[in-house]
Amino acid sequence: MMTSSYTPPRQTSPRQPKNPMEIELVFNVRPCGTCSFFWPSNPKDQVYGPYPTYDFLSDFPKTADPVGTPEMYPWVKGVTRNSGFPNGEIMDGCRKAPIMTLGINPNLTAFSPGITGTSWAYPDFTSDDGTDGYDKYAYYYRYRNVYQERFAFEEVKKYLISGSSVTPTADTTVTADQIIAAEDGVIKSAERDHAGSPYDVIIEYESGAEVTLTLERPTGTPRYVLLFNHDSPDNKFEKGDIIISKMQMPAGVKLEVYQELQTYYEQFVPSLNEFSDYLRAKGHRSADLKIGEDVCQLDMVACASPHWKPAFLGGSEESEDTIISNCVTKNAWALKQLVMTNPAVLFLVGESSWDMFRDAFKEHIKRSPELPTDPYDNAFTLFSLTTENDNPTMFEFSTEIDGEPYAINTRIVVTPHFSYDTNFLPQFRLSPEWLSGLKEKSPECVHYLETNPEITYVPGNGDGYDAFQFSAENAPQILKVIKTSWPDAWPDLEKSFYDAHATMADVLGYMYREGKLTWNDVGDYLSRSAGPCQFCVNEHWKFPLGCPYGKPEEKPLPIGYLNQVTDQILSGGA
Repeated sequence: MMTSSYTPPRQTSPRQPKNPMEIELVFNVRPCGTCSFFWPSNPKDQVYGPYPTYDFLSDFPKTADPVGTPEMYPWVKGVTRNSGFPNGEIMDGCRKAPIMTLGINPNLTAFSPGITGTSWAYPDFTSDDGTDGYDKYAYYYRYRNVYQERFAFEEVKKYLISGSSVTPTADTTVTADQIIAAEDGVIKSAERDHAGSPYDVIIEYESGAEVTLTLERPTGTPRYVLLFNHDSPDNKFEKGDIIISKMQMPAGVKLEVYQELQTYYEQFVPSLNEFSDYLRAKGHRSADLKIGEDVCQLDMVACASPHWKPAFLGGSEESEDTIISNCVTKNAWALKQLVMTNPAVLFLVGESSWDMFRDAFKEHIKRSPELPTDPYDNAFTLFSLTTENDNPTMFEFSTEIDGEPYAINTRIVVTPHFSYDTNFLPQFRLSPEWLSGLKEKSPECVHYLETNPEITYVPGNGDGYDAFQFSAENAPQILKVIKTSWPDAWPDLEKSFYDAHATMADVLGYMYREGKLTWNDVGDYLSRSAGPCQFCVNEHWKFPLGCPYGKPEEKPLPIGYLNQVTDQILSGGA
């Protein structure tokens, strides 16, 4: 059933600190209800969902580890809870990891029509049966890495609602529980351009008839799910199939919770592997760096949405700005975590993340000259500039409060967006003028780029540069051919060449050589960031694995101290 109240109850403002910052964030972000768009007073007014949720059966359950890197694997035994909207998220991983990524906000995967969206599930940790919801929440985010959760598709199909149905042969607005195929056909499209209802699914029957199905339902009622995808090969249905249905998973069902690999979280892995190889070559033979342990993952905004644009954030630029103001500067969840973690390097994911970060904290971003506000090739220009090792971009702040000094000196790298694999293919990126000049200078070279079947041409169409993309496997041969066949063209092309994974690894290697990233030979791990941490071992919970880095034994900072640091940063102080 749909939840009739929030778990836990919402609070509209942060409570006064009673614990170290890393623990205080657990007790503040999980119940956060500052944004009325995400947390209306009546949960049934929430425009998103209600989505399936699950709970752990114990505070610190034994979970399965994947063998290799499977797309999906059974992770833990869980139990369903009332359907709803997911709580805001704290950072994934070790709170003192020296490498941090920062995006805009979590993706609301269940929003997307199709098999994955139908099967997706979100944690809803309760304090039922002698457990503690805050313990579970903290434990979950400490160990989350490159996977997120879903149920088996066949399992969720058990909970389709079948009270009424239609078998449409012409465009129609649907309020019935199920839509049955009148004949064989395919899903043509299932695009959603705003939050909530209604939205259209377009199907095409074998006879050639194209039918638009407008799905309409009140908020807070069971959602429609699409039981096929809108692209091949899983878009084909047969006469009599249920194409679309309302679905409602009941609470209390014990079942297997699966984890599915997420492109966004996986995108840093090749760079991390390359840096691990580098460290092993330097004599650290056990170096095998991991997302969640050596790289922590944070978002500027804690609550999820399917896209970051007004149509999905309340319908106006004002509503979007309100969310940013509440989360980024008023509550400042991400800044508080950044201040506590104090990483050596911060990878800002995508131009929009950078814009939001710059707008909030520009007084403490140091680079000369400043990064452009309208970069000519979007995130790729920012990536090129922020990976210059001889002119790094830094986030800097220092202060002293009641005799206790604090300093953060974190390098910033702005990356192309992690969600799109094509951003991370080796590629040449050329402005139209640059490409035109190259055609005059070396037409044979351009002909090779445009006609080689191993190279994909992606026009910029006025938004960024034209790209010539190819696989990492084919890159050595393609680069060799160009260097040897057209040596006069190579200097220009070299300036326009991107291999983002390799460049990110190069930045990490440079920071190691500079002593900004170090290896702890005694503990045999990548050294943690400076400062104490009690996240894994404290008076509220003690995780079974404890802390392998000795952080709980360090002298704790005064309660509220990092809140004061955050306030000074927001006020534009030293």
